[in-house]
Amino acid sequence: MNILLPGQYPRSEALIAATRNYDRKRLSLDDLEQVYREDLHLFKEVQKGFPYLSPGLSHWQDLMRPFTEILTHTRAGTLTRFYETNTFWRMLEGSQETQIDESKLEDWVETYFLGQGAFSSEDPLVFTLPFLFVFKDFSRGISYERIAGILERIASRLLALPNKLLCFMEPIFGWRQLSEEERTLGRILLERLKAKAPSQIFLCSYFFSIEQDLDYLYSLPVDGLGIDFYNNSVAAVLPNFPKDKILLAGIINTESTLIESKKNIDEFVQMLSAYLPEQRVYFTPNGPAELLPRMVMDEKIKNLQEIILCLPQPS
Repeated sequence: MNILLPGQYPRSEALIAATRNYDRKRLSLDDLEQVYREDLHLFKEVQKGFPYLSPGLSHWQDLMRPFTEILTHTRAGTLTRFYETNTFWRMLEGSQETQIDESKLEDWVETYFLGQGAFSSEDPLVFTLPFLFVFKDFSRGISYERIAGILERIASRLLALPNKLLCFMEPIFGWRQLSEEERTLGRILLERLKAKAPSQIFLCSYFFSIEQDLDYLYSLPVDGLGIDFYNNSVAAVLPNFPKDKILLAGIINTESTLIESKKNIDEFVQMLSAYLPEQRVYFTPNGPAELLPRMVMDEKIKNLQEIILCLPQPS
């Protein structure tokens, strides 16, 4: 068992203050970028010993806004509540002419996924993208087919890098009913990506009970699935969990500042062992990590690391 931190990580208080000062023209861009580098260095220390490092995505703001820098005929629109959280995303306003500006792709990947040189293309990293349905829910004027093409191109570029994992973030499961057409489009996108790249692709659900979507999720051509175990029980979702998939077990609670107890995690691991060997499990946040303050999330990860070290080793 180990820990994986896909998605955006909370910014430190120092970085939050620096971005505000930059917006108020009290700080230069060079000084701001230095704070970004210092913040990422601290986050790398938190992940010491992890098999795959997260770049933290601290430049992102939310998982839609950066797309305005690489997609033509788009802009960041109104703030829209991110499901049932107190976080807001900008709606991506586009059109049927929207497409990737290929001349900007390499610099975009360097900035938003490799931390402007903080990571090399050879480093073992986990990348995160919004999946098809959440992208559609937080955009206007762009068809499903065009969104699928955009995601396929960007994901293919990321998966061309060695030693990488790709996590698609998708909170839609349990939020609303997907049509058969939507389900088919999601499956086709994943099939096309898996046919292109040997790298592992994970699909992470968040927030809601996914019981009504289990058959669909378990049948998808992905290497692993993320499940929120604060909104789903082990008994409901794991008896038929696919034997060929990795479990991203969401046990770091992003909806509470309370630190997870050793007793609860030990009990969870004991239940988990009836269904999966530990080699097929990553522990992850059950939702977007940026919902919590940085110091709280750092402490939750440190606590989980210490608990893992105390778990009985397999014979």
